[in-house]
Amino acid sequence: MDDAMHAARLVAAHSALLALLVEQQGQQVESLDGITVVLSHQPEGESLDVIYTRNGAPVAGEGM
Repeated sequence: MDDAMHAARLVAAHSALLALLVEQQGQQVESLDGITVVLSHQPEGESLDVIYTRNGAPVAGEGM
């Protein structure tokens, strides 16, 4: 059961990240081909950083 829940979470994360990438591709003049997400959990709080890339180089980003 734990494996099924883990797999379901991975599928949900993949779908959400793919949707972010496709959404950003429509807003960028240059084509984006990758997304990097960094989730951090520290005593003072959590953070999320999203970096959009083209040919491996960062071209845009956002975070919270």
